[in-house]
Amino acid sequence: MFVLRVLSLALATALPSLAAACEDGSSGRCVALDGAGELQLDASLRLRGMYYDPTRFGIGGSEDGYGLLRALASAAARRGAWDGMVQLGVHAEQGRKGGPGGTDRGALDLQQGYVRWQGERLGWQLGRQEAAYGSSRLLSVRDGPNIRLAFDGVRGRWQQRGLTLDLIALRPVDNRSGAFDDPSDRGQFLVGSYATWQHGRPGNGLDLYLLGYGRDDARFATASGDERRRSLGARWFASHPRWDSNIEGVAQRGTLSRAQDALAIRAWTLASDSGLRWPARRWQPRLGLKLDIASGDRDAHDGRLGTFNALYPKSAYFSEASLLAPANLVDVQPTLTLSPRAGLSTEIGWQLAWKHRRSDAVYTTPAPLAAVPGTAGTSRRIGQQYKWETTWQASDHWTWKGQLAWFDAGPGLREAGGSDTLFASVVGAWQW
Repeated sequence: MFVLRVLSLALATALPSLAAACEDGSSGRCVALDGAGELQLDASLRLRGMYYDPTRFGIGGSEDGYGLLRALASAAARRGAWDGMVQLGVHAEQGRKGGPGGTDRGALDLQQGYVRWQGERLGWQLGRQEAAYGSSRLLSVRDGPNIRLAFDGVRGRWQQRGLTLDLIALRPVDNRSGAFDDPSDRGQFLVGSYATWQHGRPGNGLDLYLLGYGRDDARFATASGDERRRSLGARWFASHPRWDSNIEGVAQRGTLSRAQDALAIRAWTLASDSGLRWPARRWQPRLGLKLDIASGDRDAHDGRLGTFNALYPKSAYFSEASLLAPANLVDVQPTLTLSPRAGLSTEIGWQLAWKHRRSDAVYTTPAPLAAVPGTAGTSRRIGQQYKWETTWQASDHWTWKGQLAWFDAGPGLREAGGSDTLFASVVGAWQW
């Protein structure tokens, strides 16, 4: 990454127009092109140290501490209604027991590479691209893991007067450790539509979406097979000086095809994150409350699968520790956020978690979800988690984050051999 920074400084010296930031206020540096075009150059570096004691609640895991590095560099060209991007990434891991995970390590690879045309109302985007929608409960860039989530495919867009409609046909990228060796995952697909209507002040609106999802050899606690799932969802969101709210509901239907038969998928979730703000008070406190219910499977022998699948969610769904996945879960989490000064914010939270269905398992990451062995049929109470997360914008280029979490394991984990878990993380991110 230091090479990238040296090259960036060399470009800034050779091209005086690089000395100023882009007109739209985004990061990076811009070069004017002939014909009223623009070339934007960006580079970023993230260093993260992580510690778990133990991993996976001690069920098949032990104490582990390791480091991650992510380096990205991109060039984006714009001219009229056309633009395109090429983004390259290098990802490294050091010290993880058992070796790197699937999203930890990768030599020089294409992270994004697409071309886009956007007219007054219609547009499309083709190639390798990141895709985040709404509050990232179902579709996210997955920023917590070392390698961000990208897709291969096409998206079409229609927009008019605050209404945006996207049509989606994508396959996730299968991350591999070599150089330029990441193909599309032929065992998964995502198709559908996502509409957003915003009205009044920014941050107020409604999302409606219908997503079709396929995954071969999907595994749940009570069944496995080829998964074909449709998700019909709606999200209402509002942001005002003294309060904010984000409420989302999803119903899922489909089939899980097995060698002997097919199970009917009948799953759902309801999630909310609302808060009260006091912007005129010292430290600008926000008192929030998160409520989540994600359905679980009632009976392994009734011909149905009731476990909710969040598709491609952000890994830090409940905390940066990423200990629980949003499946077979009832969750209550009050939070308090404080901003002692500009560029510094801290949040403390307390999470209480139960299984929605006792017969189903406790689920954890990686995405989309993995059942914790031995937890199917254990008590409903999973436990409680205490978290502290602080973000410091140290300069225009550097951001630091500190994260601590303690999970007090309940009988739903202890009956399967689980134990309390400590998590700690420090993140340093540099953006140019």
